[in-house]
Amino acid sequence: MWTFPVLLDCRPAFLLRAQPGSLLLAPLGDGTVLSHLRARLDAVTTAPPVIVARFDVDAAYRAAIHDACPDAEIVEPLPAFAERLHTYEPSDRLLLADPTCLPLEARDGALARLREEADSRAVRHLVALEQHREGTREFVDADASGRVRAIQRYYDSATWPFTTGVAASLVPVACLRVSHEPPLGSLARLRRVLSSQGVPSRDFPLEGGAVSLSTEQGLLAMNERSVLAIARNLPARDGLRSSVHAGRNVRIHPSASLIGPVVLQDGAEIEEAATIIGPAVIGPGSRVGARATVAQSVVGANQEVRAGAELRHHVYLGDPERSAVGAGETDIQSAWQEPNTWETSPHPLSPETTRRRYYPAIKRAIDAVAAALGIVLLSPLGILVSILVKLESRGPVHFGHLREGLDGRPFRCWKFRTMVTGADVQQRRLARLNQVDGPQFKVKRDPRRTRVGRLLSLTNLDEIPQLWNVLLGEMSLVGPRPSPFRENQVCVPWREGRLSVRPGITGLWQICRHDRHKGDFHQWIYYDLLYVRNMSLWLDVKILALTPLSFLRSGAIPLSWLLSPATYGERRTASRQPDAQIDQHEALRLDAPEAAEPADTRLP
Repeated sequence: MWTFPVLLDCRPAFLLRAQPGSLLLAPLGDGTVLSHLRARLDAVTTAPPVIVARFDVDAAYRAAIHDACPDAEIVEPLPAFAERLHTYEPSDRLLLADPTCLPLEARDGALARLREEADSRAVRHLVALEQHREGTREFVDADASGRVRAIQRYYDSATWPFTTGVAASLVPVACLRVSHEPPLGSLARLRRVLSSQGVPSRDFPLEGGAVSLSTEQGLLAMNERSVLAIARNLPARDGLRSSVHAGRNVRIHPSASLIGPVVLQDGAEIEEAATIIGPAVIGPGSRVGARATVAQSVVGANQEVRAGAELRHHVYLGDPERSAVGAGETDIQSAWQEPNTWETSPHPLSPETTRRRYYPAIKRAIDAVAAALGIVLLSPLGILVSILVKLESRGPVHFGHLREGLDGRPFRCWKFRTMVTGADVQQRRLARLNQVDGPQFKVKRDPRRTRVGRLLSLTNLDEIPQLWNVLLGEMSLVGPRPSPFRENQVCVPWREGRLSVRPGITGLWQICRHDRHKGDFHQWIYYDLLYVRNMSLWLDVKILALTPLSFLRSGAIPLSWLLSPATYGERRTASRQPDAQIDQHEALRLDAPEAAEPADTRLP
């Protein structure tokens, strides 16, 4: 059984008048779309690729493809390739890849899963899930009479399952042979046709997303992302980070200005007084004439930007009917995934940069060591608790609840079981007893809780198994409280902020909260975002040191013990609200959205 990569080339509308007009040969970062696509497919197969064009090919196109990919096995139009299917064995598989839907990440986890799937008879598709601004989409839910019942928000990462493109399809040759005229030129249509014919299939969503290269905006967006990634990895010289990546035999006139990040591919030439403003890519063998300006654009291979011309937000591939003077602002929002923007960073050797660079690694190392020691030292107590839990009620000793971690990745958050088996299923039946509003659930003297469970919850001993989550890197010792998806839907910015770091066993909210009896949802939002904005190793140490004291004080550790009042807005509001307690709530209203007040975030 062999797997053969088949790369489907095309000519999008913005390349129709260009030469050679091939999307695979378009510049991308320090290479071409072809080289980047091959690098992504190497996780599935390293066999020489077959290049199939969805347009008529000529000798010049074949020569250009072989120059860019010397080991290409075949270069031919789509109809000729369809006739060639009989040369493959029925047990072989074709990895059909479409460059118009390019995975953003070169090592996307879905690529490895595509290769590891056991059943060789099923078709497997790499799909790009639809993305929206802010990661959400809202719909009005109305009843049969048209009255509004609710406004429902759907999150891309959890509740919006629709696809916007197919990046690659791993298809058994047997499916293509017996299928009636399979539409090989469109992977989205091929996916629908094979499914309608009863062929079993499975979709693998791209974890990092994808970008559409079928438009000029999409190619510009992907080049921006690639150039920024290259610039971040350039070595520093004399304490300064370089912003220009130059290939071999590059010539730059001393009077030229390169305002990075800029990628100059092999043989590029920048003439006198020319200006290149990044993110920009100058293709191999291309020349930017004297006093010309190239701003956030892509220049194709062997092109010439005439002297004094201006390119702005444009893919220039020698189109004779398009002026070299700027094409105007392009809307990169039409690409499926926005690239990162180039931001001014602190000096690479400054203390602030050093702290930001090494803090996550130091914190992770401390977490791992402390979690390992804690598991060993607390194992006798854990064994005792396990015996008590097992003796009182039937069921497992541990309970794992699905929570959202770093970047929204789900994980099982473990604890000693404090309730009867099936307590999470019973929660819906107890909804009428809920004592708070909002996404959380709280019932005083919850009938599902066992006697041992009440004691464990009161002393927080039920959270000892979370040290295992810390050891695995799913949690941290200090961070926002881990919550399930249903509790993270109230506010989009709050969700993004608290999911930008690992959740913690303890944290700012856990030790500073002082309205437990009311259901302190606003405080939860406020303290979580405050920690994310000000997190540091010293703050983590103080939170850990004050956590035991918070048990004696029922939480209510003064925030001023941990952060300067200027950090959380007390100085800003002191002139209007002399009462420190009111002051804190005033700052809260400035940082958190209106929401109901639910209760404790402890696991059910």
